[in-house]
Amino acid sequence: MSSATITPALAPSTLPICTVQHDFQTILSEVREGLVPEDKFWLSCYEDGQPSVHGRVVVDLDDRDRDLARVHARDGVEMTQHIQNVVYSAACPALDIPHTRLALPAASYPDPPSTSSRRSHQITAFDVAPDGSQFATGYHDGTVFLRSVPIATSSTSPYAAAKSHVSSVTSLRFFPSSRVLLSAGADFSLHILPAEPPESIGASQVIVGPVRTLRGHTRAVTDSAIISRGRNLLSSAKDATVRLWDVPSGSQIRSIPLDSPVLKLSVGERPSISPNGTGADLSAHADVDEREVDTTDKLAFAALADGSFTVVDLRSKRPVARSAPVAAGAVATSAAALSAIAYAPGDSVLATGSTNGLVRVYDVRALGGAYACPQSGVDGHAERELGLAIAASDGLPYISCLKSTAGGAVVSVRAELVGMDCDAVRVARVVASRAGGEEIWTAGDDGVVRRHLSAR
Repeated sequence: MSSATITPALAPSTLPICTVQHDFQTILSEVREGLVPEDKFWLSCYEDGQPSVHGRVVVDLDDRDRDLARVHARDGVEMTQHIQNVVYSAACPALDIPHTRLALPAASYPDPPSTSSRRSHQITAFDVAPDGSQFATGYHDGTVFLRSVPIATSSTSPYAAAKSHVSSVTSLRFFPSSRVLLSAGADFSLHILPAEPPESIGASQVIVGPVRTLRGHTRAVTDSAIISRGRNLLSSAKDATVRLWDVPSGSQIRSIPLDSPVLKLSVGERPSISPNGTGADLSAHADVDEREVDTTDKLAFAALADGSFTVVDLRSKRPVARSAPVAAGAVATSAAALSAIAYAPGDSVLATGSTNGLVRVYDVRALGGAYACPQSGVDGHAERELGLAIAASDGLPYISCLKSTAGGAVVSVRAELVGMDCDAVRVARVVASRAGGEEIWTAGDDGVVRRHLSAR
């Protein structure tokens, strides 16, 4: 069966950036505690094609409330305190940047003490357990750390360590139980690790080993995905395949060849097809192994090194749609590889990120049609609004807001995730908070995991 071609329909929008000096919280604290009578930090704003604006923000104590550190922005920038002076927003009128929330970390978790002087602190893979009780980090030397999330932000959490890969850990995924972890590596292998929180077994440090190893890829494994409750899982690799596995036996069910090395992977339920008739044909004959569970209603989205993505129907094990490559630049002859892909089945939305910094959002209900933004009106709603957490190699992660109405699409920045010092952020995860609501977790090259509260 031939696959449909997905062609973007809208030109990209360039978003402005506000970035604040990463240690400005420390400056506020020192003034508030009376260590210095006054201090300042920098707030910088950027807009494509316009001169950047670098303003100073002066901090001093309020004349009446001596526990309140006030901020006074100058030189073309604005900064405002909100909600008992623990939430901040920044703006730049000269660049038409409205007040944008600066989302501070609610908690930061530094890299655990290294047992090897050769281990890099850079985090190459990260995931949070579905129940929020723990998180996992992977590193270049093949080490995986499992750490409990402490109740108090100042407390030290116990951790477990595994050294199951001989080179970089490329993906970490918790199973729905939150007590089993899947790791993938550049050594062509996947491992299933026990993930009981160390504190639950009365230890501050535990060494764990894999209970099952999956082998079959012939190049570095780049990503993985758990299907439903975890009886089956998917993996992608630079060998240009997506592979379906049976977890109980540790055996491969199917290898699905694609046209380019696969760099990232996302899986979810098939959406309902758009009533306008432009949807791709997903009615191919089923090709289901007896070892498969809950795969027939799933789609896999594979981000490729050639700048395109392919949609694979797990019912037929065949590609059913493919996007046009993302151009590397106006004068470039090659496409920019897709470095991120995320599918939200509940919203029927797919987002991709490429190595040239371009993010594209697609309405999956129109597979095979031309689209580049969630459609409005197709489900009886006048408009749709979506938030998207974006990790960035320039160390400036953010949350974008995409609003689609009958009159067109509007893209803006909902919040800047601050607290990093220009170190690349490799992973951003949006998870349900144990206290209700949502949290955004980030991890990257500085070896620090940060937990931000939702900016809704």
